[in-house]
Amino acid sequence: MQVKKFEAPTIQEALDTIKRELGPEAIILQTKKNRRGFGLMSKPSVEITAAVSERSLNKKIFVETRNSEPNREQIKKLPAGRQAEMFEKYAERQKERAQSAQNRMAMSSAVSSGNVKVTATRYIDISDDQKDVKRQSVPLNQRQTTQATPAIANRMNALGDAKMSMEEELQHLKRMLQEMKNTQDEGAMGAGAQVLMNSASLATPALQDAFEQLVISGVDKRFALTLAKRVASGLGNQNSGDPDAIADSIAAELMQSTEVLSPLNGIETAQPGAGPAIIALVGPTGVGKTTTVAKMASEALLKRNLKVGLINLDNYKVAAFDQLGTYAKIMNVPFRSAGNVDDLKAALQDFKGLDLVLIDTTGRSQRDPNSLKEMHVALSSIPNIRTQLVLSVTTRDTELYDMANRFSLFHPQGLILSKLDEANIYGAIYNVSQKVKLPLLYFTTGQRVPEDIEEATRERVASLILNI
Repeated sequence: MQVKKFEAPTIQEALDTIKRELGPEAIILQTKKNRRGFGLMSKPSVEITAAVSERSLNKKIFVETRNSEPNREQIKKLPAGRQAEMFEKYAERQKERAQSAQNRMAMSSAVSSGNVKVTATRYIDISDDQKDVKRQSVPLNQRQTTQATPAIANRMNALGDAKMSMEEELQHLKRMLQEMKNTQDEGAMGAGAQVLMNSASLATPALQDAFEQLVISGVDKRFALTLAKRVASGLGNQNSGDPDAIADSIAAELMQSTEVLSPLNGIETAQPGAGPAIIALVGPTGVGKTTTVAKMASEALLKRNLKVGLINLDNYKVAAFDQLGTYAKIMNVPFRSAGNVDDLKAALQDFKGLDLVLIDTTGRSQRDPNSLKEMHVALSSIPNIRTQLVLSVTTRDTELYDMANRFSLFHPQGLILSKLDEANIYGAIYNVSQKVKLPLLYFTTGQRVPEDIEEATRERVASLILNI
């Protein structure tokens, strides 16, 4: 990890320098305003402390050293998200090429040393008699069935899988098109952010400071500019220079544009005999789904007096069975483990007299469509099931958006954002909810069960981002 301080007349100039020297994955640790000199001759400046991991910095250096000067200049003009994505793809591509070259060298060495037999017998070396014997060994009416049919079937299956994968990828690309357009707009704003801050909509220093503080807090520049413009329009010229009035208006705009939902409301008033409400938590690995299930179960038991059952739908991670089962024993609630659709249906049948059933699922990578499809088939076999997407707030914005897009096939009811206790800035909460148009459900703030969970509120979002 490299830590470095940057000082510039404006925050945008400092951020541009950080992006140029440390790369798009740099993390802002601290920012403060300085004033050098005395009296009227003093000049304000901004000092930002930033850090970047060795891996991220090495990726940046690796890409830049392998591109010409014009290409490097074009790369520097890209927005941070696009830069990071390009660096990652370029590094992965070079890694794959190196691995491929290594494999070819290993194969060549093995062949030359005689460890690999290229072919057993050349066709030209087989006598005509041998060919006739081979042809006659299979009856004519069975020859096509035993040879051609399996090959054709395999090809048809492969084509079918490829078609489905292509359709899913096309759907994902369509969802990304608008975001790509937005990132182009963001790139234009990144190059001309100072012009925007000096535009008529952000004409006062107080409005500029509000915009800069939102960006420092991790809010996407486009959203920060929109919020600042709304505030400027609402306050008018008379109050647009009042920092307190602007701060209050920014908080109000944040709350007004944030959607929240209480996922357990209404379960107590469900009609008798209607069966339990069924909620499944989905998401990538390592975001804390299992502990979140336990926390939600505790809230339902202690605060809402509901009858709760827990199911672990996980045929890979055996340790998760023990963890959720332990929580179930502590809370004295029924627990079942399910490794397939039949097990899941049988468990739900056992729990039909309860009020709420919470399902913990296997953590799946958003880059593994087959695995996601398998879990989707299992969950979609249950009528009236609700899904909730769990994401970690410590994840980069671009990856959060990609995860939300990939998991959209589950049609999640809303977002649960975990690990708030491990984050330093919280703009990602607002960014991802605005981009994917899903309400916020819960925030988790630690490992303790049941204490470290809270229902998401608009006031909490504003408080986290504005540090109030």
